[in-house]
Amino acid sequence: MSSENQTATLDGVKRLLPYFKPQKLFIAVGIVSLCIFSLVDAGMIYFIKPLIDDGLNQANSDVLRWAALFIILVFLIRGIASFCASYCMAYAGTRITYELRQQLFVKYQYLPQHFFDQQQSGHLIAKVTYDTEQVSQALLDAFVVLIRESVIVCVLLAMMFYASWQLSLIFLIIGPAIAMLIKYVSKRFRKISKALQNAMGDITKATEQAISGHQEIVLNQSEQRLIEQFAHTNNKNRHQAMKLAATSAQSNPVVQWLASLAIAAVLLLASVDSILSTLTTGTFTLVLIAIGSLLKPLKKLTTINPKIQRGLVAANSIFELLDHPIQANTGKLPFPAQFESLNIQNLNFSYGINSSTVLHQLNVRFEAGKTYALVGASGSGKSTLAKLLTRLYDAPDQQMYINNQAIAEYQLYSLRQAFSYVSQNIVLIDDTIANNITFGCHQPISEQMLKQVIDDANLTSLIAQLPQGLNSQIGENGKQLSGGQRQRIAIARAMLRNTPIIIFDEATSALDNHSEAQIQQAIKRLAKDKTVIIIAHRLSTIVDADEILVMEQGQVVEQGDHQTLLKNQGSYHQLFYQQAS
Repeated sequence: MSSENQTATLDGVKRLLPYFKPQKLFIAVGIVSLCIFSLVDAGMIYFIKPLIDDGLNQANSDVLRWAALFIILVFLIRGIASFCASYCMAYAGTRITYELRQQLFVKYQYLPQHFFDQQQSGHLIAKVTYDTEQVSQALLDAFVVLIRESVIVCVLLAMMFYASWQLSLIFLIIGPAIAMLIKYVSKRFRKISKALQNAMGDITKATEQAISGHQEIVLNQSEQRLIEQFAHTNNKNRHQAMKLAATSAQSNPVVQWLASLAIAAVLLLASVDSILSTLTTGTFTLVLIAIGSLLKPLKKLTTINPKIQRGLVAANSIFELLDHPIQANTGKLPFPAQFESLNIQNLNFSYGINSSTVLHQLNVRFEAGKTYALVGASGSGKSTLAKLLTRLYDAPDQQMYINNQAIAEYQLYSLRQAFSYVSQNIVLIDDTIANNITFGCHQPISEQMLKQVIDDANLTSLIAQLPQGLNSQIGENGKQLSGGQRQRIAIARAMLRNTPIIIFDEATSALDNHSEAQIQQAIKRLAKDKTVIIIAHRLSTIVDADEILVMEQGQVVEQGDHQTLLKNQGSYHQLFYQQAS
């Protein structure tokens, strides 16, 4: 193994120790139980010698009667030890999995938006569902095998040397050979485990896309294409799993072959007259059975390495994500109690080092209590600006100001509490209508408040039609509702939050005329005494805005109310009459 891999392995083990330490009591009880189980399991073989030499050869019935009682007691102790070991290790494993999953989920909540833009959701889901299981299960399984089988091997070897050290010496040759074999395959196990982990992420991603995009797939007759793509991904995963299985399978027969050489050597040594004269029937039987019994634990010990490598690869993958920096939150100020203005000065922004500039020398001012509309062709920077206002992305310092204070000076959580964001792609939770409306509202909500926002959002008739009313389940992401109904729930949510600034990002672009009219009514009620920023594709929906900002290639090229912009006969005039025609 290279020094780099050794360092990664040691780092992974060190990082895992804090997760194992809180479970040290259960792990300690598990280890003691494993040792008792192994001592009893292997120790039973030793009593073959007195059973044969004293019981059968000397026809001693007392030995046989005591042996019967002894067997019952031994298996009782063995069973209790097995239960304690299994339960304690399982408890420790599930707690470790819980902690890792919880930390990953919490981490996801505070990572910057650009992180998710660059990652495949399937791989991120696999880290929570698959990798966390691999860490606890693989490492604890390997630990259990190491303790249990090592004790069995030590007890068997001790019995063999006690019974006949001459016959047992030959078995020491196997130890170094097995150690060399394990070292040889370690590097390959790590490499294959990493590839298998990535393949599992690809399967999760492909499955998620097929389920979430089922409607589009069916309507575009793309089923066969997706099936073929998944077959390729699935086969890639199978191929990596077979590589791991083949590497593991190759090591097992080699160990057994080495052990068979030892058995053959023992038989040859036993044929030497000077040794044969010292052996009893029980001693010879004990040594042979002990050697045969060594094969199973030695074989299991060879499976430890792939489990450890699989667990460490998963652990390193998890820690790599946990080490990713969260979004900077250096602001100290709470959002002002009275919002006055939001000012943007000479703002330039791009999504990355290699990305083109999306916003160019942008200068905009939003004042309290007014409704603003951002219009323009796709890619002109409208939605990007909305994301910068809420710090989903961070703009360069000292270019965005709220009440003449740089936006970065405000606490991130406090800043976002001042915004409500209603987009075209509404995200609803798989819960009741009531819980979806109150989602994101962090103050006590009275029944009267809830009823008021339901009326204002034009949801009263919908809720009246449902058998369970507000307690009706809406399905995953509101699949049981229409687009207009989902939008109205989102608007009701924004009403309940009662924030000073509201952003509508193409909120009505995918709706029919009737649904759009209902949404427009709800928006007017919501916009009262608020600062509203509407990003619109349909210009007919923003004619009443106080200010309309026309954007082209990341810049504001026109600004004014609807009538003024039409009279100017500029870009807005052209866009408006293109849609009208």
